[in-house]
Amino acid sequence: MQLKYSKDRKAFVTGGANGFGLGAAKELINIGAHVTIADISEENLDNAQVEINSDLVDTCVVDVSNKDSLTQAIDNAAKKMGGLDTLVNSAGVFEFTKFEDISEEEWDRIMDINSKGTFLATQIAMPYLKESKNGRVVNLSSDAGKKGFAMITTYCASKFAVTGMTQAIGAEVAPYGVTVNAVCPATTPGTGMGEKVAEQKVQLYKEMGFSKGDLETILKEGAEAFPLKRLGTVEDVVSVIMYLISENASWITGESINIDGGTLSG
Repeated sequence: MQLKYSKDRKAFVTGGANGFGLGAAKELINIGAHVTIADISEENLDNAQVEINSDLVDTCVVDVSNKDSLTQAIDNAAKKMGGLDTLVNSAGVFEFTKFEDISEEEWDRIMDINSKGTFLATQIAMPYLKESKNGRVVNLSSDAGKKGFAMITTYCASKFAVTGMTQAIGAEVAPYGVTVNAVCPATTPGTGMGEKVAEQKVQLYKEMGFSKGDLETILKEGAEAFPLKRLGTVEDVVSVIMYLISENASWITGESINIDGGTLSG
């Protein structure tokens, strides 16, 4: 079965300068969509634009935790693209921290970017998505948005919020032809966040006195921990994002789909 897409999609992708966001932006351009990539890093945006090398991509520096920043960016993108019918909320941050050591500043930063940022972007984009009558929202949640894991309390809280929002907003905007879904990946080394997770695991292993705490060992053990016995890739996740944007998924909303090598089923 070949995926079908509505013609000339107009997409806004947060956290779009690397990882899942960049992967989704590339695939959207491959189907002829006009894409605005938003990210906090101007350097990463410049690199992404050079890598994509297409007249169909625009970039903008955005702080997703700031309503004014997001409003200006989304309004400008919709004006330039002639509308907005697709939103991919991929911006996110992560920290390994013992529960007792979580600072209020860390809590606020992770919640502001991961959950508040998703809320704000979706709320600001919604009038455009409704107007399109064929809107698509895909949120990046996580396996940690369905199951709690030690050492990442704040991240879990932020991603559980994304999973809940996805279901609630999806139910509310369905009459307007807008679908709202989420993908829930397990840790994927090929993303900026995945690399940071691996680096922090190396440091944690050293602090705990484990003799085999090098990156190669951690990645190998990580792969063996998945029921499917391999690590996930950006392509694994982007393929589901693109399915949810397609017309084939037009009767799916409020869902949060596991992309985790069988972790939550195992």
